[in-house]
Amino acid sequence: MEQTTDKNYIDQLAGYFQQNPNSYGWILFVVGIILLYGSIRRWSWLFEGGEGLFNIAWIEETFGCRTALILFILLSLVFIGAGITWVFLYK
Repeated sequence: MEQTTDKNYIDQLAGYFQQNPNSYGWILFVVGIILLYGSIRRWSWLFEGGEGLFNIAWIEETFGCRTALILFILLSLVFIGAGITWVFLYK
């Protein structure tokens, strides 16, 4: 019973995004704001390493904390810019 409810919810969500493509832009914008706020506040979980070879923790260890912070701020600004652009393109 739960599986059909989950599938129904996913179908409704997919239908919503097909009818409102500018919502993708809002998601990018919100993610960018969260990343910008987190990098300014220096949230430690943003700079934790993963299993990959090149990640933000590698950049922090190799080039320093300030460089990683600047790159993360630039990345968040790219997300914000892409979100705003997406919203205005699909108005």
